[in-house]
Amino acid sequence: MKALNLSVCCLLLLVLLSACAHVNVTTSRFYVPDYKNAGTITVIASVAEVNESLEFMHYKPQFESKLAANGYTIVSNPSDAKYVALIAYGIDQGQSGVVSTPIFGQTGGGTTTFSSYGASFYTMPTYGIVGSSTQSITRYSRAIALDIVETASIKEGKPKKVYELRTKSVGAGSAISCVFNELLEAMFMDFPGISGKAKSVRLQYNGDCR
Repeated sequence: MKALNLSVCCLLLLVLLSACAHVNVTTSRFYVPDYKNAGTITVIASVAEVNESLEFMHYKPQFESKLAANGYTIVSNPSDAKYVALIAYGIDQGQSGVVSTPIFGQTGGGTTTFSSYGASFYTMPTYGIVGSSTQSITRYSRAIALDIVETASIKEGKPKKVYELRTKSVGAGSAISCVFNELLEAMFMDFPGISGKAKSVRLQYNGDCR
């Protein structure tokens, strides 16, 4: 009976683990040798017309909050800022493919009947992969880019970047809003991080698309 209970528990554990949703995110960063995350900064979209979009207005305060929590002082007027944080985000058209999913079930054991004698006996059941199913899926690449530039250099017509940050995730969600919070969280993990090093993290996901 203990062996049966153990098998059932293992099967339930597999079901629970498969139900847990996660998002895999990779972040890379580069910055100048004397970079310091301090000073006044304003947040704008890298494409001018995006600044007036409702989507960017929704995301902008979240970037400001992250930057403020990591040493910067947020100002609304670019003329009063030492730095400008240029934000870009997007999603590609997706790539289709076929995936195979294993099917778990009972592979042996249980009640066995001997037709010659009309008798039966019980053995402990075993569980494992009994087959597989295939389905076609489309996976999308979602990304956020952040560049921190010296304001004075923009006015001079020679933008000088001091910090460059890129975050990317691939999944089934066809809108960047599906995983924006996870991308932003990964983007500012261990900020400013190590220049020239990419970091991949697996974050728990509570949304309805990945």
